Amino acid sequence: MFSIFSMSTYAVTSFFVAVVVFNLVLMIWLGSREHSPRAFAVGIGFIATWVLSAAFAYSFMSLKATDPSIITRNLEITAIFIRGCYFFGTLIGIAMFYFSLTYPNNYKPKLFIRGIFILTGFFVALLYFAKDILSFFGSTIIKEQGIIADVYINTNGYLSWHFGNSVVFFYFFFFGFWSAALATVWQKYKNQVDTVLRKQTRAMFWAISAGIIPGSILNTMFPAIGIFGFFWVGLIATFGWVGIIAYSILKQNQMNVRMVTAELLIVGMILLMFIGFFAV
Repeated sequence: MFSIFSMSTYAVTSFFVAVVVFNLVLMIWLGSREHSPRAFAVGIGFIATWVLSAAFAYSFMSLKATDPSIITRNLEITAIFIRGCYFFGTLIGIAMFYFSLTYPNNYKPKLFIRGIFILTGFFVALLYFAKDILSFFGSTIIKEQGIIADVYINTNGYLSWHFGNSVVFFYFFFFGFWSAALATVWQKYKNQVDTVLRKQTRAMFWAISAGIIPGSILNTMFPAIGIFGFFWVGLIATFGWVGIIAYSILKQNQMNVRMVTAELLIVGMILLMFIGFFAV
């Protein structure tokens, strides 16, 4: 059990951002039963889980311990959550590309296509968590297996890590799927003849772009060159992006999502109770 007073500012802030993003997920999910909005909600859900993984990583790193075995255990658990950050980061790209296929006409891809997306997610999990899977089954482990080899605190006091041999797949999947998503939405904007849908598609393109820029720089490019001090800033930037998406939904009536005020208030209270769990 964590105490909120013993956690770092990074951890507490990340938990708060995750709560806000989960609230947006439920607003979209409860506000529409159509396929496209719910596909978008799944993508936003992966963003919330990505932030939550980082929050748990910072939480374990902020635990005070003197026993070497406990310190080692905390580092190993932290490494799992950092791998989770990259895993869910990849799933965000996959989900956004899938959403781009459904938007704005609520198109539902065939079961075969949806199966390919799901299998891709399982493949990514095997690549990124290779070390943890092999450890579970008692197999021989190579330090560089998986996406994260190990984690440590650098000389500046920031949570840092060494990459494993699967990181090249992350860059391929992350930038590949995000680029495909943006290209698809842009092409639909260019080909759209309906004035209202054209305006909505353009707004969605810029909203998605606003979401990818901070994460791709602060959470992807910077760690690749050994800069880890701004990783938490990318998480905070997600909070601003939630505001952009919420404004787009309200102003542009994106995806025909209706506001469900009562549900949001209830959900918000439940999620805040979740945060209260860590204050016990």
